[in-house]
Amino acid sequence: MTHEIRTEIEQLVAEYHWLLDHGHADQLHLLYTDDCISVGPMGVMEGRAAIKAWGEKRIKINAGTVRHFSGGTRLAFDQGMLCGTTYYMTFRDSQSDPLRPASVGEFREQYVNVDGTWLIKRREIVPVFGAENAANHAKRIEAGGNQ
Repeated sequence: MTHEIRTEIEQLVAEYHWLLDHGHADQLHLLYTDDCISVGPMGVMEGRAAIKAWGEKRIKINAGTVRHFSGGTRLAFDQGMLCGTTYYMTFRDSQSDPLRPASVGEFREQYVNVDGTWLIKRREIVPVFGAENAANHAKRIEAGGNQ
C-alpha cells in the first residue's frame, strides 16, 4: 500500500460523501465502475446506470439535511483486489434529536484502478447501530423525501 493510493482512496470516499450531502447525488455514478454494485439500506443497485438513476431521483426530492462523517479507513489488497473498510456516522435533521447519530456503521468497499483513476467496484453499507433509522430513511427517500 502506497501513501499515494491511500490518499486517492480517502479522497474518493470523502468526495462521495460531499456529493451526497451537498445535493449532487446525480454525480455519484462517476465514482463507480461500469459494472459496480451497491448494497445497503437503499437496496441493491447494479451497474453505473442504476447509481445514476438513483442519484438523479435523490436530487429531485427533499431528503432533508444529512451529513456523513467517516474515517478509520483500513485498506488492504486481498487476492489482487484493493478492499477497504471505512467507519461512518450519519446525522439527519429528520431524527427526533438531530445531534445524535442516525446510524453508525461501516462502508465495505472494493476499488479498481481504471485508466489511472481509482473507482468503487462494490460498496456495501453496513449499519452497526441505527439500522432501523437507516431503513426508515431509505423508505422516506423511496417515497419521495421527508414526510
